[in-house]
Amino acid sequence: MEKHLLVGVCADGASSYAVRFIRDFFNSPCDVRVTLFHVAPPKGSWCTGDPRKKGEKLLEETRQWFIDHNFCTKSRVDIKSVHSHGNTARDIVQEGHKGMYDAVILGRQTPSTLEEFFDYSVGSRVIWEEINFPLWFCKCPQDFPKKNVLLCVDEDAPSLRIADHVGFMLNDNPGHNITMVHVHNPGKAGAPSPAHVFEACRENLTVNGVPDDRISELVIEGDNVAKAILKHAAEVHYSVVAVGRGIHDKTAVEKLFPRSVCVKLLQGLEGPALWISK
Repeated sequence: MEKHLLVGVCADGASSYAVRFIRDFFNSPCDVRVTLFHVAPPKGSWCTGDPRKKGEKLLEETRQWFIDHNFCTKSRVDIKSVHSHGNTARDIVQEGHKGMYDAVILGRQTPSTLEEFFDYSVGSRVIWEEINFPLWFCKCPQDFPKKNVLLCVDEDAPSLRIADHVGFMLNDNPGHNITMVHVHNPGKAGAPSPAHVFEACRENLTVNGVPDDRISELVIEGDNVAKAILKHAAEVHYSVVAVGRGIHDKTAVEKLFPRSVCVKLLQGLEGPALWISK
C-alpha cells in the first residue's frame, strides 16, 4: 500500500534534513508519495512581493532535488503552498488532517537553549496540537550510516499505535529491522511484564506484514525512561526512534520542565529521526 508523506519545507535549511532522511530511509526508486508543503507569511504582512511565489520556487527546487538524486519522478512529488493564518504550526496540522497523510515530517535544527525554554520552534508547538496522524522530526543527519528502528514500547495504548505505524511504514522495506525496547523499572509497583508488552506490540507489527525475523526485543532496567532511551540510541546508530504519546494538556510547569518522554527525546536526540504517534 502506498505511503503518502507531507513534508514541511521552509527557507531556513532544516527542511533539507527531512528531504535527505526520506531519500536515505526508503527504497529507490521511491516507493512513497511525497507532498512538499510550504506555509507563506499571511497576506498583507511586511514581506515585499508575493511570499507564496517565493515558497513555490523553493518547493520546485526541492522537488528537483529528489529527481536529481534519482529517488522520485516528478509525478510522485507534489507541491503545495498556502498563506498562513497566523499560526504556522496550526496551518501544518490543518493540512495534515485535510490530506489524510500517513505522516507529517518536519526538519528540525538543534535549537538554542533560549528557543527550547520559550517554546519558539514550530516543531515544539506542533507536538502539542490536537492531531490524529504521526509526526516525524528529522535533525541533521550524521556522517556514519544508520539503519533500523528503535521502537519504544510500554503497556499503554499509544505504544500500540506507534507499533502499528512502524509496521505499516516498514512492511515493504526489508532494509530496516525493528528493535522493540522496554525500559523496565523492577522497583515500581505494578510494573508490567516486558514479555506481555512485547507480545502486544509484536502483534501490531506482524499484522502489518513485518516478519518475525526482522523484530528483536531489548529490556533496559531503569527508572528514567527518556534517559535510558537516549543513552542506548547514542550507542547504537538507528535511523529512527519511535515512541507513542498520550494526549494531555501542557501545563505551565511542563512548558519549563518537560516531563513527557517524547518531548525529552525531541530535545535530546541528535542523529536519529523521531517518530511520534498520539
